Amino acid sequence: MPIKIMLWLSTEFWLLVSVIRNGVYAVMVQIKQVKIPAADALGLSDVMEIYQALRPFMPACRMGKARPASRLIDLLDEFDGLVLDGYGVINVGDGQIDGIAALLDAAASQDKPVLVLTNGGSFSAEQTWKKYQGWQLPIARDDVISSRDAFVFDCGKRQNNLMDLTRIGCFGRNIEALTGDHILVYGRDDDFWQQADEFVFLGALDWHEVDQAAFEVAMITYPRRLHIANPDVTAPQADGKFSTEPGYWTARMIQAAANQGIEVDVRWYGKPYGSAFNLALARMQIRLGNLSGRPFDHPFDKSRIAMVGDSLHTDILGGAAVGMTTVLVTDHGLFRGQDALPFCNSCGLLPDWIVNTL
Repeated sequence: MPIKIMLWLSTEFWLLVSVIRNGVYAVMVQIKQVKIPAADALGLSDVMEIYQALRPFMPACRMGKARPASRLIDLLDEFDGLVLDGYGVINVGDGQIDGIAALLDAAASQDKPVLVLTNGGSFSAEQTWKKYQGWQLPIARDDVISSRDAFVFDCGKRQNNLMDLTRIGCFGRNIEALTGDHILVYGRDDDFWQQADEFVFLGALDWHEVDQAAFEVAMITYPRRLHIANPDVTAPQADGKFSTEPGYWTARMIQAAANQGIEVDVRWYGKPYGSAFNLALARMQIRLGNLSGRPFDHPFDKSRIAMVGDSLHTDILGGAAVGMTTVLVTDHGLFRGQDALPFCNSCGLLPDWIVNTL
């Protein structure tokens, strides 16, 4: 390799390291100021405050104009394709949202591809797709992409290196565990917290305080790289309550470590981070190519693809960061029963469109 290229790579590498370290330091400073409530006391304002404290980890993005509209289905002419969030757009809890079937049918009738990009790490995207099939929603298997997929894709690239024998400990209580020669599983393998070289947090269903205590002790006493396969702080529930997702529990761990002056190396997968959007946009490129007869690598206008979601810090921020048009849906998910615009303004995250429903 020529010396100039080696120097350039060295400069780029250390610039990336500097950006990551600055982000970690900024989060450490901000997270100390946040009063994170107990899991059963989490409210919308708490969720926004936690997300804002984690903001230095997130990509930069442009501001939209927050144009109002009643229904997403009335905006289809604005877009060549849609990328939908799962929770808060397709379903809330275990029930599908009214209007999703009509939206999918209308998009199909106009040859507009619809993908699903969900922050779900507990189970494979195959399981999510099967849920949609049970509801008879016309969504193809390859059109469902999860934050777990982004981690597995990145992990697969690393494991192609035969010298990479990293033992990855995957954890969560009610999860579909990863498989592989160097995978350790929480609750199955002895000395889990001691034996793993790195960790991946897959899901937080049935995650309890005793689990959290062990997690925090492990990361504080022997810090190792931590991968988060679902960055969500919360997900909307049918009863109006807020679940606690890996982003919530990770924020608590970062705060506990920061209070002791300890930096932790956290890598995030899923919305709003680029790796998940890269997978979704690559799939969208294929779908648009199939419809038009163009080559799969033919460029397309990302601003004609809508990222539709209910969360400012995952769906809207992430979509805007990669150049998509963003649509915030307010009637069903995170902002149900609330005026979303004051939260948009206070967080400095304005979508291109705000719609009430599908």
